[in-house]
Amino acid sequence: MKFVAKEMLQALTELFSTRKYRFILLGLVLIAAMISVSELAVAKLFTQIILDEGTISETMFAVLVTFFFLFFGVTRGGHFLQRIYRVRFFDKAFQAAKRKKSLAKENWRWSLAFELTNILSTFTQLAVVILFFTYLNWRFGVINLLIVLAVFQFYGRLFRQQIQAQRGFVVAKKSKTPVPNVVRIGTRIKSGETGILVSSIAMLILLALLIYLSYIGDISKANTIVLFFGLRMQNSSFASISTSLMRFARARTHSE
Repeated sequence: MKFVAKEMLQALTELFSTRKYRFILLGLVLIAAMISVSELAVAKLFTQIILDEGTISETMFAVLVTFFFLFFGVTRGGHFLQRIYRVRFFDKAFQAAKRKKSLAKENWRWSLAFELTNILSTFTQLAVVILFFTYLNWRFGVINLLIVLAVFQFYGRLFRQQIQAQRGFVVAKKSKTPVPNVVRIGTRIKSGETGILVSSIAMLILLALLIYLSYIGDISKANTIVLFFGLRMQNSSFASISTSLMRFARARTHSE
């Protein structure tokens, strides 16, 4: 993963040349991550409403339901505004850089910025999810962290191979050596899907652990449901990172 971090840091400094825009990018990443993770809080609230439906008063039930819909609406609205604003932000940041590039390089720079933002947001989201898991059950949280690190190590290898492959495609294009689409596109898709397959195996292991801890009574029913939703979110994040890393590798090499 050191290689991934190095490439992302270089892309960050090249795309956003001033400290001001880097701080704004950090804010956008944190907002995107927190909005996504807040869905876990929504899931926990929803679970609490359903499981405690017969034990709370009608007034409290109405308050919780109202708060649930308001919270859900705010998170969806925040997600929409964040994704719309980042387009304007990229435009301002690129204009501030004042680096003249060809139209093709400029297009790849936009692709690189989107993939960089997506990856950083998802990484941050995963970090918060891991902390949330550990808060609910420290045993599950620690084992989950170890499995996440193992998956990331595998992703790092896939990313390094993809960077090498994409640079080879760039060299072939400059030398006007034709590369079949089945090779050029298939290489990226195969790497991304391989990463998704590995993360799915990791999720199955964690689901088995969750069922076991719930069966022996180490995790409450409410937390078991929330952790299940959290695992699905984590697996979705892994899938997003896997495919985004491969697209990032392509955009990175073509924008150099």
